[in-house]
Amino acid sequence: MEELELFQVKVRNAAASSMSMSEAMTNRFPDLMKEITDATGAPSEAVATSIFMRRFGFFITAQLYLLVHGKMWDGPLDEVYIENTEGNLGFVIDARFIRERRDGDLEFVVKQYAYPVVEAFRQAGHLSKIILWENLWGYIIWMYGMQDSQQGQTDAATLLADELWQPEMKRSYFRQFLKERSFEEAKDDYKRITCCLLKELPDGDKCPYCPLAK
Repeated sequence: MEELELFQVKVRNAAASSMSMSEAMTNRFPDLMKEITDATGAPSEAVATSIFMRRFGFFITAQLYLLVHGKMWDGPLDEVYIENTEGNLGFVIDARFIRERRDGDLEFVVKQYAYPVVEAFRQAGHLSKIILWENLWGYIIWMYGMQDSQQGQTDAATLLADELWQPEMKRSYFRQFLKERSFEEAKDDYKRITCCLLKELPDGDKCPYCPLAK
């Protein structure tokens, strides 16, 4: 599973690290924010939260990549470990949770991994969940753009359907990021509808796809 390292995810036997995602969502949230602030100079918890959720977007994208290729990692969030390597955050997961894909796995990734993390970090970091969902989407649409398979096309279309997200959520957050364009149009000319706040970092600037860029 070395290909997952493209998404900052390492698969190991007996994976472990100093902090799990479950801890980062609860009692270790202040520790995670301090790590990010020390490494980036983020001026607020809101900015640090957005930075982290961009990194978590890699984890969710790695999960969706596995599904495109007929696999699934189905461990709990307390078995997703955050690894800090010289200020760069990545993730470590245990190989024993990888299995063949089954029906319902795409919905599982959205509702059991993405949804609870977005909810926890929007509350703790006092940041709009729309920003956090779009932080995930930026890497997801990039990954699907690299896939040339019917499964990738089917999964992307399913993620844009409201039914997958209900009843926990009213509609697909990802579909609204298309701004009434087709998936193909959005993939070829990616633009955000929210600012991810990277411009707030010291010496930061607006991303080329930022809605605030002129």
